[in-house]
Amino acid sequence: MSTTAIVIIAVLTAALAVGALWFLRWQEQQRLERARLAVACTDRMGELNMIGESVAPWASPEMMTFLAGEIQRQAQILNELKSPVNHRINQALENAANWSAGQKAAKANMPAQSQQAQNLRNTLLRLMDYIRDSYKSRHLDGNRAKSLLNEAKFLNIKVAVAVYEGKAAAAATLSNHSQAIHYLRKAIATLKRVNPLPDDMTSIMNALSERLEEHLSVQRQQNTGTRLESGTEKLAEDDDAWKKKHF
Repeated sequence: MSTTAIVIIAVLTAALAVGALWFLRWQEQQRLERARLAVACTDRMGELNMIGESVAPWASPEMMTFLAGEIQRQAQILNELKSPVNHRINQALENAANWSAGQKAAKANMPAQSQQAQNLRNTLLRLMDYIRDSYKSRHLDGNRAKSLLNEAKFLNIKVAVAVYEGKAAAAATLSNHSQAIHYLRKAIATLKRVNPLPDDMTSIMNALSERLEEHLSVQRQQNTGTRLESGTEKLAEDDDAWKKKHF
């Protein structure tokens, strides 16, 4: 075998070795990328499921259908990746199926405690992020995205109002009408930021306004009584001073 042939064979062997090494590295990168994508999809499914469970007592069927669709879309990606299914994924898929079928959660009062309310508001902010991302990726049309975003924003406002209502109620039990008035006014001011105000929020506004007027009426009566007492005391003091001066 000539020297030239040996050189050519050596070059080809080296090229094949380099190519094989590159291919193995590419395969490993693809495997790692699929693994990262599977973890990301599983995490998104878990978060979407948590969001759905948190907002279900107050969210519309359209919102729950959106969340169900997002969970099922992530599940489809996992299926294409041939990723193993775990309990977390199965739970999310079970809830998604129920939400798609229109199963309604039991009604509940909005959380009035500050920490619980803040947790729900944080959840609603994440929900809005998912709605925006879905719109950007063209899984939602503009009208539906706008409608869902408005619903999430209204729920966020209702949470804030519920906290103010709770503080006003606590103040009322202590007959602290000034503080109750303060929080009721904050609740009403929060609702006034919404224009136009939906019918259900208009009902809330009317109820808050009635409670505010009740507290204002009591406060006016108390202030009137205080002024009358102060006037009576002043007259008594003047009378005592007159008696001391003349007798």
